[in-house]
Amino acid sequence: MEKISLSNKIKTSILIRNIQLGSLDYLPDYLKADLINKALKGALIFYNQNLLKGTLKAINEKEIFLEKGPGIPELSEGDLVIIIIPQSNVRFVFQTLVKEILPDGYKLEILNPRHDKRLILKTIVPAFITYLKPNLFINFIENEYYLVRNSNFSLENAPQLKELQFYDLIFNEKNQIDEEFKKAINTHQIQGEIVDISSGGLCIKAPFIVQIPENIHLVYTKFEIIVEDKSIKSGLLCHLRNTRFEGTNTFLHMAFLIPFKPEVWKNIEEILKPLIK
Repeated sequence: MEKISLSNKIKTSILIRNIQLGSLDYLPDYLKADLINKALKGALIFYNQNLLKGTLKAINEKEIFLEKGPGIPELSEGDLVIIIIPQSNVRFVFQTLVKEILPDGYKLEILNPRHDKRLILKTIVPAFITYLKPNLFINFIENEYYLVRNSNFSLENAPQLKELQFYDLIFNEKNQIDEEFKKAINTHQIQGEIVDISSGGLCIKAPFIVQIPENIHLVYTKFEIIVEDKSIKSGLLCHLRNTRFEGTNTFLHMAFLIPFKPEVWKNIEEILKPLIK
């Protein structure tokens, strides 16, 4: 199981404003022109949620060159690479795909924001949302905690699995599941149904008006999707990004703190096909 620093994850995913861009042209003026390559020198490169060390150069407003080197694994066409240009109070995020493999590197194509394909479900799937209270949130930032996705999934056993499990757990510095977290996720404040889901998040509809306190940032979302002879059981830590109201319904838009890796999501998407509109 991969351990991720929860404090760092919260700081980079929630506390710092992330702006997704679909072109280098959309960067602010002070980063444009000759400064773009300078900004790319300080960029963070992520592949399969791992931070890479590499050299980036702008080809044009929609393409970036990633130089091959010791810190860069072998990539394939179609692989997703995330590039982040951090500034003092904001991070500019580019989702890119490996478009072409060159002798000395990779040509990356910048995608339009929200590239993740959203799967709209045509059946009712109940979902349960738990607020993680502000004191827990602050505790996670100030102390040493780790986020782990516990799963029985592997590429080898996926076809045989009847029940896929994905559960996000929070461990303390003693490598034990945090007791306050354990208590919190045994209850829920909202019951709704999944509207759509992607590798990076989901939307849940509650059939009533939900007024969520402003100091609630983290939620834990549990659901089970049953498809023919298979089921997907999940309990996932999410960042509550937005709420909107339509009539007496509330739509809650959430991002997973740990997105599903492409190869995992491909299998999930295949299983969900019978339920997709």
